[in-house]
Amino acid sequence: MDIARLDELMLAVMGTPRQDQLNALKDFLAAVGKPVPEEVAERLETLWEEWSAAALSAPMAKFALDVALLGVPGKVFFRKVLTQAVKVLLPPYLNHAPVIKAVGVRNEQAQTNDIAMRFSRLLAIKNGCILFLPASRRWGVAGALDSINASLPLMPFGIGGSNAVVPLEVILQDAVVLSSGPEVIQLAEARTAPISSERFRAIVAKRSTLPVSDAKLKLMAQCGCAKSMDGAAFEKYWNTAAAAPAAAASAAAPVAAGAKPGTRRACDGRSLKEVDMLLDAECSANCGKFTDDEIAAFHNFFDRLKADTAKRESKLLATIIAKISDRAADENLAKILSPLTGKTSFFPANPAESTLAAFEVWGELSSKLLEKLSSVAAQIFDEDYLAACATKLPLKALNCLCAHISDEAICDMVQSRRCGADLLLWIWKNRKKRSGSELLELVNLDNVSRILSGEEPPKAWGAARREMRTMLMDDQAFQSHLIAMLGGDTIMFGSLLQSALFLSSGERQSLMVKLARQSKELQEYLESGAGQKILNAGIGKTETVAAVPVHEPSYTSVKSHKALIKELDDIINIHVPENREALKTARAHGDFRENSEFDAAKERRNYLSRRRSELERELANIQPVVMKQVEVSNTAVIGSEIEIQLSDGKKEVYYLLGAWDGDPDRRFLSYRTRLGKAVMNCRAGDNFDGPDGKAAKLLAVRPLPEAVIAELDV
Repeated sequence: MDIARLDELMLAVMGTPRQDQLNALKDFLAAVGKPVPEEVAERLETLWEEWSAAALSAPMAKFALDVALLGVPGKVFFRKVLTQAVKVLLPPYLNHAPVIKAVGVRNEQAQTNDIAMRFSRLLAIKNGCILFLPASRRWGVAGALDSINASLPLMPFGIGGSNAVVPLEVILQDAVVLSSGPEVIQLAEARTAPISSERFRAIVAKRSTLPVSDAKLKLMAQCGCAKSMDGAAFEKYWNTAAAAPAAAASAAAPVAAGAKPGTRRACDGRSLKEVDMLLDAECSANCGKFTDDEIAAFHNFFDRLKADTAKRESKLLATIIAKISDRAADENLAKILSPLTGKTSFFPANPAESTLAAFEVWGELSSKLLEKLSSVAAQIFDEDYLAACATKLPLKALNCLCAHISDEAICDMVQSRRCGADLLLWIWKNRKKRSGSELLELVNLDNVSRILSGEEPPKAWGAARREMRTMLMDDQAFQSHLIAMLGGDTIMFGSLLQSALFLSSGERQSLMVKLARQSKELQEYLESGAGQKILNAGIGKTETVAAVPVHEPSYTSVKSHKALIKELDDIINIHVPENREALKTARAHGDFRENSEFDAAKERRNYLSRRRSELERELANIQPVVMKQVEVSNTAVIGSEIEIQLSDGKKEVYYLLGAWDGDPDRRFLSYRTRLGKAVMNCRAGDNFDGPDGKAAKLLAVRPLPEAVIAELDV
């Protein structure tokens, strides 16, 4: 085995790897053979240790599960990474503790390849898919997965059977999961003779998520289409690659355009499920365009369809519409689908007045279905209708629908109807493809602040809102664009930032610092005192929640406050990038177990992370004090000179200053020190406990010397 090559490939995927680098390492491990040797697993632990301390991307998570399928032993850090990978790749509706437990990542006895196979089965389970459970020797149709109780309802499939609720863990252990399709019914039942064993294997291979062993295939047939055979007859049947029955052969053969397999047509279906199944059968038979009487029949079917059924089965209905659009001429789509306007969640009667919840199904459909549905909508509705929909749709759907809408229509609609984060994000991400300046002008600080300060949207729209918030705080290009949209109106900037209730005081301060770096006008405006007014104007929603403790602000001089900001800025822009390069250099030296440079770089990374968190936490709570503005009478306050007499009669003079202003050599006394806390707010002539624990006396309180004030107020 080429250990040097393994180390080289591992070094390449440290940090943020590219897909080709991940593929190269996966190919190397696959070539090693199953199971992966213990020596390789030990070396891989260095990679997993690095990844376990970072946020996994989707490609990294998928790579980890792919490697698990190769049989890599489950070492400590690899199991941590697998747990993270499952959480990253699980869709939100499945990302619950009972489901994660059923996958087996928390079971120390579970093999890693078994965990990966369980996860693959989990993702393949859809409402309506077909399952075979070897342990109970039963077939079933999956219902809606209960992620809270980690269970799955099964309805009968084939002849006989009853409803049951099965623990998800039982299903994930060894169930065969098959995607639904008209030919799958042939696996479980045979009205005359069973399909050939060759045909049986072919259907399972086509519809199954994971490879199925021959032993399971035989059991499926014995409990399905060949159920009535005795042992000898079954063995003969299974081991004979007989030709498919004539009926199956004729069903698979191409049919002339316009012909229908059997007497029942899709347009004659009595339910949405039956229409969908018949459309699949007609597609397999290569049927052509719909005839006039079929168009009329579909129109009548959708006209009779109840609105509550259309909304409840909206995903299935969208699938049917996509299949119909493949075989209907553009001019006939409106005739077929016109009865659905107002009945369905995705074609509301008045999209501009509809709630976001009415459009939720658009965020649940696959990209392929969204393209079809958008194309259909463009054929049957005018551009104003589409633009009104665009102000409500989640980002995923906008990528498809907006291809059919002009910039002018979108601008007109947004100006009359407010849009959400999704449309603004779509405009921003497509600014190079849709180069109209008028459209890009909609992405401004006014709209961004309004959207982020508004009520929390439904789940399907939450991701875009979170992404916009992240871009506002961290994306320099996005920040520069917002500044440009202000056109030099710094007063408007201050007003909008004061009303940004979604920001905590620390976030507001951080954002002001970042924006000021990009605009001299904003920097001068903020340093003129406007920045402090913005910080004092109000606090974000997160700080008004009763459960969040209210912290007393920390006080320090302007000089120390600027020094802390500069330290944080240096960490983010200088030290962290330098440390990242140091880690890369250290990794290039090879074996991490005896690599002191790598260990030192990791320690430095941990220190920088801790210090950054400390500074961000402190800066969020700091109130700078302008010493020149402090009014000093006879009470010891921050920004005053104090004279004290100790228990031994010795007299000392101190400058009582902010938390980060202490300097014993210069008699700069921080109010947070023991002596500072004791003397704070005492009046001249008062006694207090001195630093030695004995009685002391405050003799006098005076203003700070001008030289000290000038130094601290810079």
